[in-house]
Amino acid sequence: MCEDELGQRVGEGLGISADDVRDLPPLPKQTLNEEEQQRLANLGKNGPRNVEGHQMTHCVPNEHRKVESA
Repeated sequence: MCEDELGQRVGEGLGISADDVRDLPPLPKQTLNEEEQQRLANLGKNGPRNVEGHQMTHCVPNEHRKVESA
């Protein structure tokens, strides 16, 4: 369900295409909303998502936790 370009690059690295995963069921605890079902039906041909109004700040949580060794 990622962006088409990223999915294609990852798939190429794994030796698979959108057609290879198109008919896989959702993950056991995953429920697809209407927008996601539409993206799945058009897998590999969706184009970029509309991100207007969103601001990307970082991809990884910016949190630090000190772990004490026992």
